[in-house]
Amino acid sequence: MFFIESKIIAPPSRLAGVAAARERLIGNYGSGAPLAHCARLRELRVWIWMAAILFFAWAPTATAVQAWRIDEAHTSIGFKINAVGFPTTRGYFNRYSGRMLIDLDHPAKSYASFTVEAASVDLGSKSFDDFVKSPALLNVQKYPILAFTSTQVEKRDARTALVAGNLTMIGVTKPITLTVDVGTTPSPKGRALAFLATGTITRSDFGMIFGVPIIDNTIEITVKTRALTDE
Repeated sequence: MFFIESKIIAPPSRLAGVAAARERLIGNYGSGAPLAHCARLRELRVWIWMAAILFFAWAPTATAVQAWRIDEAHTSIGFKINAVGFPTTRGYFNRYSGRMLIDLDHPAKSYASFTVEAASVDLGSKSFDDFVKSPALLNVQKYPILAFTSTQVEKRDARTALVAGNLTMIGVTKPITLTVDVGTTPSPKGRALAFLATGTITRSDFGMIFGVPIIDNTIEITVKTRALTDE
């Protein structure tokens, strides 16, 4: 499930607080004052406005969460790796989940996390799949989950951001940085945001040293997804 965060200013509880302050002030001065008390009433109105301004200036703002959902038909988590004497090997993970909080006005406050089932790896060949799942590489029996959690989001321009975070793979956690392209895409209902995240992993950093250097030490990863909302 994906979420977008927005701000709401002055909820009803704040308005009730200002009304209560107004009643207390009127109680001190009295209501229905005669004409001779006009100056005092003008002073009262000034104090009411000052109280209202200070109340809203110092009161914390409330936060509402707008729900987005992942469009599974437009989502894929893929990778590719090279080896000497072999064509580029490409694969995908078929089972995953993710969560995002997006602040479009303040991108640095945004957040993303993903988990992937290691055993869902798919290279289009059962023998290849079994090899990648084995203790030589992903060791899915011992380490069934790959996980990424963002730690920093930096907006580069209107369509691009750098997302730094921690990747946990085969029991080791290391920092990585993804380049994320963001765009608005057509949707039959509501709005849609498309994300294309790319980056590289140095597999020996995670203790995955089998085949190096015959099998490349660098894995290229690509995450494509689309988030939808009806609002």
